[in-house]
Amino acid sequence: MHPVDHDLPPLLEAAIIAFGDATGVSVHLRKAPPRSGADAVLEFHVGTRRYKRLAHVKRTIDRYSSVAAVRAQVAPGDGARLLLVTSYLSPNMINACRDMQVDALDLAGNASLLLGDSVILVSGRPRPDNDLPARSRTWTKSTLRVALALLAVPPLLEKTYRDIAQVAGVSHGTVQNAVHGMLDRRDLIEQPGGRAMQFVDTARLIDEWTTLYPTLLRGSLQLGRFRTDIPDWWRSVPEFPDRCQFGGEPAAAILTRYLKPATFTVYCASEVPREWIAKAHLRADRDGNIEFLRSPIELQFAAGLPKNIVPPLLVYADLVASGDSRNLETARLVREQYLPA
Repeated sequence: MHPVDHDLPPLLEAAIIAFGDATGVSVHLRKAPPRSGADAVLEFHVGTRRYKRLAHVKRTIDRYSSVAAVRAQVAPGDGARLLLVTSYLSPNMINACRDMQVDALDLAGNASLLLGDSVILVSGRPRPDNDLPARSRTWTKSTLRVALALLAVPPLLEKTYRDIAQVAGVSHGTVQNAVHGMLDRRDLIEQPGGRAMQFVDTARLIDEWTTLYPTLLRGSLQLGRFRTDIPDWWRSVPEFPDRCQFGGEPAAAILTRYLKPATFTVYCASEVPREWIAKAHLRADRDGNIEFLRSPIELQFAAGLPKNIVPPLLVYADLVASGDSRNLETARLVREQYLPA
């Protein structure tokens, strides 16, 4: 079983989803440092660059003075820009945020951000009918695990909730709630007799899961980052497919033979293999290009695929989340060759 994750504020999660829908920019949620006063850290991926912001959630910002008050109360003391996340920002409020050099996002996808040399401005999108989109209320870290288990291991659609829970690493009750939610939204339907389920539109569900994974789940899976000076280190380490499997670029290289990995994603059952650290001379580096994550579901072995790679859906989601143009082309190949149409 995976350790329990404490969900970040729902408004924050919903605003990140809306921002991704509006801009296509990938955002990862991180926990805020102790005593920072922030609700979370948002890590924006623009091309190959990453920008981190301390995020402060304020449900209502409807006056120029409201922005000024928040800026005075919680603006970082090191000259970094404040990131404000709220329910709705009118065009006038977007302009106010720009004037006061405050970065901001809302639930509609409106945004004003300065990330390095990039300016991202979205204004005029209408206020959402509800403060929190139904999608955000439905999807959580745990329900994303259940959906991944069902998509990655289709025979689970004919198994019991207990079987699904074992693969997804969640409780029986969580599986029940997740499946009922997917039935209500017509992601799943029950076959006659009620003994099995089937997807209504697998391609659409893959699209939604891929969009939500980096913002709602991926950031909570971090085990550590490393670096090594050994070229092709990943080809020489011993294989432990029941303990760790490649995702992202190395998995895509194995599947398509189209990509030479520059960054490396590895999913582990519990911890980074000590044998790999010794063999590849891995050294901890928070900016390293080797990323170890805890696998969101029980490590799987798919028929006809190498045992040292994660399910193709997870590979595809990693590539899309990177935002790298060369990875997006490889993601297209992975989807065409290994994912349902």
